[in-house]
Amino acid sequence: MRKEILFTDVELLDSITQQAVKKLLKPNTILLSPGDTIKFIPIVIKGSIRIVLQNKEGREYFLYYIFPGESCAMSLSCCQASRKSEIKAVVEDETEILLVPINFVDEWMKYPEWKKFTSNTQAQRFSELLETIELIAFSKLDEQLLTYLNKRIQATGVRTIKITHQEIADELNSPREVITRLLHQLQIQKKVKLSRNAIEVFW
Repeated sequence: MRKEILFTDVELLDSITQQAVKKLLKPNTILLSPGDTIKFIPIVIKGSIRIVLQNKEGREYFLYYIFPGESCAMSLSCCQASRKSEIKAVVEDETEILLVPINFVDEWMKYPEWKKFTSNTQAQRFSELLETIELIAFSKLDEQLLTYLNKRIQATGVRTIKITHQEIADELNSPREVITRLLHQLQIQKKVKLSRNAIEVFW
């Protein structure tokens, strides 16, 4: 993704070029933590960022990914309401992002393309949050695990995920022993192959 594809307004592109900072991030970099002051809005150019909800006790739940051409609705909401971050943002693969200073988020609303971009971002994330709530409320943990693995594959583009059972348990807010048991059931069903700190997914 290149910002030129996202935006065609010459004046807006000039402002982005002058004000936004391009950054290359390594995998597993924590871009944002709960309680952080939000100074920038990230727009993903290449790679992906995993958004995880984390409460005061440190319990986590995976929410969604930000893919190329997308931004984080939670960051947009917090910045517009002058609130601190309520989520953790973790870089999945090597990821290139644009960091837009928050003071330009409102200033650039005069550009219809920017206004449409922020509105679409919030609408898309709201829809994904509803899907996540529905998944938690009405689905069994094995279905949540399958959805989680599918999204990790979608984010990385490879079918072997380097991850521990404990890391999955943390992001699904479930005991590690339960996740291990479910993964072994999937392996018996030949849907995954388990190895040390990695899961190969076949479906």
